Amino acid sequence: IYFPRLSPDLSFQQRKALNLAIEKGYYNFPKKIHLDQLAKISKISGATFREHLRKAEKKILGELSK
Repeated sequence: IYFPRLSPDLSFQQRKALNLAIEKGYYNFPKKIHLDQLAKISKISGATFREHLRKAEKKILGELSK
C-alpha cells in the first residue's frame, strides 16, 4: 500500500515495514500478528523493525495533522 500524498518521505525500510504490518494484520483488532513475528519475517531484529515502523507511523501521522 502506498499513500503518495501521505508518505512521500518514507524510507524504503519504513515503507517495507508499514506494508508488511498492514498486509499481515498488525493493525487489525485483534492483532493477527505481533511485532516480533513481523521482524522475523523481515529477517531483522525486533528493535530495528519496531523503529522502522514507529518512524513511518510518525511521518504519516505528522502529515495527517497538518
